[in-house]
Amino acid sequence: MLTFSDYNEFVSFCDRIKKILQQRPPREIERKSLKDAAVLIPILFKDNQPYVLVTKRTNNVSTHKGEVSLPGGGIDEEDTTPLDTALRETFEEVGISPQDVTVLGEFDHFISIYGFHVYTFVGTIPYPYQLTINHDEIESYTEIPLSLFVEEKYDDVQYYTYEGTPYAIYYYHYNGYTIWGLTARILTDFARKVIKKVML
Repeated sequence: MLTFSDYNEFVSFCDRIKKILQQRPPREIERKSLKDAAVLIPILFKDNQPYVLVTKRTNNVSTHKGEVSLPGGGIDEEDTTPLDTALRETFEEVGISPQDVTVLGEFDHFISIYGFHVYTFVGTIPYPYQLTINHDEIESYTEIPLSLFVEEKYDDVQYYTYEGTPYAIYYYHYNGYTIWGLTARILTDFARKVIKKVML
């Protein structure tokens, strides 16, 4: 069970995440045909547990309409690194300033069926935090216990083949939100490959 007696235990937990991310090279993808994007896994300390901030996208955005997502988006020319993209998009979508994100490291790269090569980064954010929601892109947001993905408490799993590779599509239901697709895959993989090692 991912429960801490105080904030210091949470900080120690995050230090172990950082150490594991430093020790393991991210799974990389070399596909020139894909558009580059980056997302942030924002972890926060709430109710003595680690939670992840996710957003529900509006129907006005070009891709992933109405889906639950991690903050992030496409890499722009002015972005120096993919991490800069993840931090910039997090600020643009929910108003979390880059200097308020404590970056723990880089996780794996993923392919989106929308044709994106997605870099993923992990960071902690203060809680509570006065978010400023960009309602053109974001309909709403919620915080989800990280334990949901560690314990793999998904409600359904379906199998899908993309370009010859089979993928498990997990569906998690929490607080009126359905987390599935790429977001569910990123968080499930992160729980399996990093968080479970932290808990050993």
